[in-house]
Amino acid sequence: MYRQAAVAGTFYPADADSVNAFISKHELDVIKEEATCVLVPHAGYIYSGATAVHTLSSINIPNLVILIGPNHTGTGPSVSVFPGGEWQTPLGYVFHDSDTIEKICKHPLFTKDASAHREEHSLEVIFPMLKYFNPDVKVVCITSKYLHIDEIKEAAQHLVACIDDALVLISSDFNHFEDVSTTELKDKAAIDKLLALDSIGLYETVSEMKISMCGVVPACIGVEYSKAKGALEPIVVEHTHSGLVNGDNNRVVGYCGLYYK
Repeated sequence: MYRQAAVAGTFYPADADSVNAFISKHELDVIKEEATCVLVPHAGYIYSGATAVHTLSSINIPNLVILIGPNHTGTGPSVSVFPGGEWQTPLGYVFHDSDTIEKICKHPLFTKDASAHREEHSLEVIFPMLKYFNPDVKVVCITSKYLHIDEIKEAAQHLVACIDDALVLISSDFNHFEDVSTTELKDKAAIDKLLALDSIGLYETVSEMKISMCGVVPACIGVEYSKAKGALEPIVVEHTHSGLVNGDNNRVVGYCGLYYK
């Protein structure tokens, strides 16, 4: 199955030269670490692209990446797994790993579905970066709506059983469209739970504090997956917000890049 890029030219440049120049500009010159799970933001490159590149350039990108992001469109089942094939990017096609898709979709929580992915930006914006850092990368793309915490744990355990040598990539922005002081407070509360590897605490904190963290369910899955894999050391690469770009501190979106090793 072929998926044409939906947000190239809006969220990120549509041509290879501009994408390569952006990533090269923001790539960190550091010794790359081995990560089990990584969390990156998914806004337009002008706002959160640097944070995503800083984070992904800090780790090795293996040949298989399992991407889990929120379902912004509301289309499709609760957990949608792209059925397979290739996705268009400015840097060339990225192919899906059919064998891993088949393993994952043996569990009833996971459903093969293309509709949820057709216009979804949360995973697409990451693809050029993955292709840049590993031209041979293959992927599995998963979007999630609301899940109960027990379902989150079940989903994570199933992924552990299905995945050997792969990176789990969580796509999420943090608090949306409040003033900078409120957003920094709410973001810190969520990040503290991520650093504590406390998925239940993150789930409850986001609900109780009304933190508009779009990828809280994927993030909780990532925490549970990391714990099960023994990746107990969280590393925060960067926490920032949109006001630092556009100067509007009254209505900001928070962004964070971190990984577990």
